Amino acid sequence: MHWSDTFYARQAAEAGVNTADIHPSYHALAARVTQHLGGPSRLLELGSGGGQFAVAASLIGHDVTAIERVPLLASHGRSLAEKHGVRPDIQQEDFFTVRLPAAEYDAVCCWDTFGIGEDDDQRRLLARMAGWLAPAGRVYLDVYTPWYWAQAAGNAPHLPGFTRDYGFDADGCRMLDTYVPDDGGEPFTQSLRCYSPADLRLLLEGTGLQLTDLWPGGSYDVQAGHWTPEVKMGKAMSYTAILEACT
Repeated sequence: MHWSDTFYARQAAEAGVNTADIHPSYHALAARVTQHLGGPSRLLELGSGGGQFAVAASLIGHDVTAIERVPLLASHGRSLAEKHGVRPDIQQEDFFTVRLPAAEYDAVCCWDTFGIGEDDDQRRLLARMAGWLAPAGRVYLDVYTPWYWAQAAGNAPHLPGFTRDYGFDADGCRMLDTYVPDDGGEPFTQSLRCYSPADLRLLLEGTGLQLTDLWPGGSYDVQAGHWTPEVKMGKAMSYTAILEACT
């Protein structure tokens, strides 16, 4: 069994992650993507969690298809959409295996979930993204940085009911995020592959996609309990890679 088979379901059910309403950051992200695309478009989101971004994008006018593996989160996304009066197509599927029409989407978005597998898994997923893009389409891909996670090891923001710990697998270049239930339950860990932009360019070879732009992400100061939404690239927890079809 792969860790992802249980981690996200437990994270949602036991820690309540991705089961809230729409945080303003999702509206801001949807607005940024919309501006970058030049207006509402046909949008595919992979790993849509509780549907917060899918609903925020739908409210702006995007035609959204959202893929989410965890039943609880897919259900939450549909409830959230109904609450806000929009109708994204939220499908309970695995984005590694879901069947979707080719050349259909003006944008493919993958937030906070890239790196689940090994390099070959990532390459297969990227090639699938390339196949789903309409002409002149773009991929918006969140990628974790190795430099942030190497120095963040041993620290993590607290969640009620859990002792949480960040780690870093230096050999595999993977961030580790472990939840230890305060009630003595079995700990559960996610492990996501980190890529520098140079590493990502190598990973993209043969996928049909090329890196055309980067948006530096934010940084969390555990000691101060403060989140800065955008910092310089060398301090960022992650970045959004903008990918387009190879010319």
